[in-house]
Amino acid sequence: MSPSEKEAAEPVRYRNQATQRVLSVLTAFASHLHSRGVSEIARELGMNKNMAYRALGTLTAEGYLTRDSSGERYELGPRLFAYAVGTGNESDIVALSRPVLEQLHQLTGESVYLSIVVGRNRVTVDDIQGQGARVLRSQRCSPVPLHCTKMSRMLLAHLSDREIAEYLSAAAPLPRPNLIPDPQSETTAGVWEDVHAIRAVPYLLWRNPHHASAAYAIFPIQDSAGRPHAVVTIGGPRERFDLTEIEAALPRMRRILEPLEQEARLFPAPPFLVDA
Repeated sequence: MSPSEKEAAEPVRYRNQATQRVLSVLTAFASHLHSRGVSEIARELGMNKNMAYRALGTLTAEGYLTRDSSGERYELGPRLFAYAVGTGNESDIVALSRPVLEQLHQLTGESVYLSIVVGRNRVTVDDIQGQGARVLRSQRCSPVPLHCTKMSRMLLAHLSDREIAEYLSAAAPLPRPNLIPDPQSETTAGVWEDVHAIRAVPYLLWRNPHHASAAYAIFPIQDSAGRPHAVVTIGGPRERFDLTEIEAALPRMRRILEPLEQEARLFPAPPFLVDA
């Protein structure tokens, strides 16, 4: 091989090795669903921590992995989760939901989010952001524990009592990832109280009492057994999207959501893996 051919081969060899490391890390997570830290994955795969960190960073940036609520460990992310909703004739809830998100955004002009369960967290896997000052922001692929925020508890509420009890036991002491007041997330009794309240209604129209500018409509997307595929949330500043505006648009929102709700009943929601 000539010197020029050797020089050309080196970048290819490096890229192949880097790709192999990324695939090895992804395979390790897919084979065993529990979360891992950088040191743990480096030891498991026999690579140094810098290599492991770069591979984890690549997979996280692309949505194949996500950080857990501690921010120190990694777990399977929403992109893989969405690809593997199940088997047979089941459909991709993310792809099914996209036209609905677009129609809801066109109707309201506000931010629209699709969130699913990933491990013990709610993760936003698709969104369309509203424009203008003081619009709501929800970082895509950022994990939020299932007991924190109304959006998360909408997913939690449609799990079984046994699964909720297992989650609360595994999550104890209940973590708080941010300083935004959310009293019902602070105790097991508070979480259960909100779970029962959420189960009593088909959807939530909610005004955040700690952020006067925010109002939301939150809709569960469920399978035929009532288990959660996802939640669709529309939210915006109260000066243009308060509960009065939401209630006026609600009949049209419901018509837009109806085909997605019917389609989602045709295939089972993913299993809840409390130890993931």
